[in-house]
Amino acid sequence: MKHYWKVLLVCGLTGILLCGCSRQDSDVESAAGAAPEFALKDMDGTVYRLSDFRGNVVILNFFATWCGPCRKEIPDLVKLYQGFAEQGLRIIGVSMDEGGADVLRPFIRQYNMTYPVVLATREMVLDYGGVQGIPSTFLIDHKGLISENFVGLVPGYQVESSVRRLLKKRG
Repeated sequence: MKHYWKVLLVCGLTGILLCGCSRQDSDVESAAGAAPEFALKDMDGTVYRLSDFRGNVVILNFFATWCGPCRKEIPDLVKLYQGFAEQGLRIIGVSMDEGGADVLRPFIRQYNMTYPVVLATREMVLDYGGVQGIPSTFLIDHKGLISENFVGLVPGYQVESSVRRLLKKRG
């Protein structure tokens, strides 16, 4: 089974894709400005664009079903979504799996992922700096600017703290 990490390595991008620790990366190239626009499809063919979520705080979470740290992080994201969706939080899961619906549908059910899950494209991954590891989480403010980028497993309370701060700025 092929995974996107092979595509990334072939492109000359380096990084540890399975990271048991976390780091906050404020030097991500796109963090200085607007989050790159994308138009990605979910398993049913529905297209999601980042611009559709303007005015909301967005968590963009790159993950894979085969990634252990991703599996540990997703329940915290589900809990965040349930707790803050009414206040303007949106989460978009970006699957790095190449198995498509056959792999994702049971995973989404198992983890009760009620937020949209889209399929990554090579172009989108490159637009977000090559995604240096998974899980990789970008926090995007209501204006469409990248506020923070976490690479690796991040404790839920840490992401929640950042989400609360961004929701306050949103007003």
